[in-house]
Amino acid sequence: MNEKNFSTAVALVFGAFAWLQFPALCGFMFSSTRAGADNYRYSLYLGALLAAVGMLSALHALSRGARLALLALAAALNLGFVGAALAAPGWFGASCHALYVDVTE
Repeated sequence: MNEKNFSTAVALVFGAFAWLQFPALCGFMFSSTRAGADNYRYSLYLGALLAAVGMLSALHALSRGARLALLALAAALNLGFVGAALAAPGWFGASCHALYVDVTE
């Protein structure tokens, strides 16, 4: 695997992780905290950090002339998460409360 394909793959993986960490944290990890689903903002920060790594990797791949179809998918995943987190954080809050399972009851 050459360098540009590796950077594209990293961008895809981090874009997928940016989205997939949200239901995992809200549905499972936050059940062990006192605030529970009200911690959804931490999930937004984590997703934005993962998306930033993916975007930087996509920029590296773009500068090396990577395949545009996979790179476009990676950019859509990464930029989509950041855009959704900035535009509709309330949706993430409602979604996190819907996914959250209170294990203390």
